Amino acid sequence: MRPRRIVVVGAGGSGIPLAVRLVEAGHEVVVLEAGPRVAPASPAAPAPDDARTVRLGLPDGPVSWTYDAELFPGRPWRIARGRLVGGSTAVNGAYFQRPHPDDFAVWAEVAGDEWTWEACLPALRRLESDLDFPDDPRHGGTGPMPVTRPPRDPATRAFLAAAAAAGAAEEHDKNGGGPSGAGLLPRNAVDAERRDVARSYLDASPAAAALDIRSGTTAVRVRIRSGRALGVEVDGDEGFAPADEVVLCAGAIETPRLLLRSGVGAPAAVSTDVALASPRRGVGRGLSDHPALELSWSARDGALAADPIAAWTAAWNAPAGTVADAPIEYLWAGLPTAAILTGDLRAGGPLDLRMTLARPRSRGAVSLGPDAVVRYDYLADPADLAALRAAVRTGARLLRDPALADAVAAADIPAWVDEAAADDVADAWIRARIGTALHSCGTARMGAEDDPDAVADPHGRVHGVEGLRVGDASLLPGVPSRGTALTAVLLGERIAELMRDE
Repeated sequence: MRPRRIVVVGAGGSGIPLAVRLVEAGHEVVVLEAGPRVAPASPAAPAPDDARTVRLGLPDGPVSWTYDAELFPGRPWRIARGRLVGGSTAVNGAYFQRPHPDDFAVWAEVAGDEWTWEACLPALRRLESDLDFPDDPRHGGTGPMPVTRPPRDPATRAFLAAAAAAGAAEEHDKNGGGPSGAGLLPRNAVDAERRDVARSYLDASPAAAALDIRSGTTAVRVRIRSGRALGVEVDGDEGFAPADEVVLCAGAIETPRLLLRSGVGAPAAVSTDVALASPRRGVGRGLSDHPALELSWSARDGALAADPIAAWTAAWNAPAGTVADAPIEYLWAGLPTAAILTGDLRAGGPLDLRMTLARPRSRGAVSLGPDAVVRYDYLADPADLAALRAAVRTGARLLRDPALADAVAAADIPAWVDEAAADDVADAWIRARIGTALHSCGTARMGAEDDPDAVADPHGRVHGVEGLRVGDASLLPGVPSRGTALTAVLLGERIAELMRDE
């Protein structure tokens, strides 16, 4: 691929890795980021890179995109995504799990052999320095993103024992590609310090100094003429960033909105002030995300680490057929919820056992508004509701297990888990308490050009528009069964690799 001028929109989990790899390949790369270069510090709370807190990533925060959303009809919600160089990797919970090989198999069904586990393993290894498994051939030891796992405090050891009693296999290495089970959570952190993509990639690559990162620059639309992308129109005095190629890495919410504002999408959905450039009906459709529920519990004295370094310490990724007909993830907290959300590490109170439906069937949509921009349409498929009922019942069993007796002082468990025929009560409880894990994917998914719901090909090239690509989790046909932070980084790496090899 000859050197080109490439404009990347978004400096988050996918955008920074992709931009660094492209500039290493000799391209002139401009990165447009709406947020600031760094997150603001506060004397009243931990540093912005503290991996134990998500306070900067909450709605209406100083470095957040905030959206009106709807979890299901009649249930409004508000969500936030990172708006700064580093994106959500700079403000999230810092757990860093690879997608499971089963997830890659789903992707390969629509995108071919270039998206299998085996095809993507070199990129998975290239992005990381796994400090716990440096000599394992499945892992990388020289990549920009450090990967560690927290120590086992008494409560974490007890959770893993309770999960084993409930049928969990031991998953010694959650990023190793083996059978799913219970184990310590990989983290993009060293001790309590989060390492987001900006800090990790920009510091690790000498070539990154050549990147032109324009923070505080909001992309308005891609300018398309005669079926070709010419560059990106931006707010402010600059007005326009010309390009030989544009790559959208703005995330699974903002990337489809940029496409719709640029004339790519179903005719009834695109912005009315631009010409229709490519009538791909899949733009904004197919939103896939993990619905989440929590059971609160209080810790006994001495059960938690005296100086905790992680918001969440362990997980049980239960395969389909273990807990429910669908896979379920249980996340075990290492800090009270109030401490994680506020950044005040002295805050006490209950902790959460978080349960997510790892591979939901229901699909939502993203639009330009004016009402809810993000409609998850959770629970639209009855199978999802049934799986969540089973997940909560098993979560209650975990918290009551004798292995946790010395760690859990009390747990807030709904009465219906002990009632054999209480589905209507259970469903009302779930609907009242459901939230989202903020792992959005699938809003501009890849696939063949004759697939009416595919927006881009397996290299991210948007069907019908030359010189325009998608390079983030919008491409995936469904959310992976584990958290998406590492997946976002992988997508940036993999799309840059595919571009290099074209």
